[in-house]
Amino acid sequence: EVEEITPEVIEMAGGAGSSLGTGGMATKLQAAQVAMSAGVNMVIASGSEEGALRRILQGEEVGTVFAARESHLRVRKSWLAFGKRLQGDLVVDAGCVKALEGGSSLLAAGIKAVDGDFEVGSTVRVLAEDNREIARGIVNYNTEDLRRLIGHRTEDFEQLVAGAVHEEVIHRDNMVLMV
Repeated sequence: EVEEITPEVIEMAGGAGSSLGTGGMATKLQAAQVAMSAGVNMVIASGSEEGALRRILQGEEVGTVFAARESHLRVRKSWLAFGKRLQGDLVVDAGCVKALEGGSSLLAAGIKAVDGDFEVGSTVRVLAEDNREIARGIVNYNTEDLRRLIGHRTEDFEQLVAGAVHEEVIHRDNMVLMV
């Protein structure tokens, strides 16, 4: 098991592999670095060994396991949830709550009210109408512009706010659910 790909591990990998492959172990280690950084475990095993994949999936110790590190996305979402100062609240309708819980971005059409004074890039809470906190996220609009946009569809934005370029008030990649 490899928990960290160090310069020593990379040096041990050497150059290109067989005449059948294109990258050898060094390329496999690069793939392992990407997988580990994304929070995914990876196994390198011999493809010529009969039933290797099936045995790996059954939990047998086959090949070399590269253990996942904490995902950058998970770290970022934790920072959004607990590391940033909250600048305001957005109250959303029940349909919007359902859409957010299903993985959607926050659109202006589902927003009922805006509270606080914030700028683009501020972190806000997203509340249901019963005051339950649904999510936290980074807004693409300031308070003044957002008050003009709430309840409207994206295609109306250009008429309501000059230079409105974002479809989402909060993109799902910049939001963490709190429920």
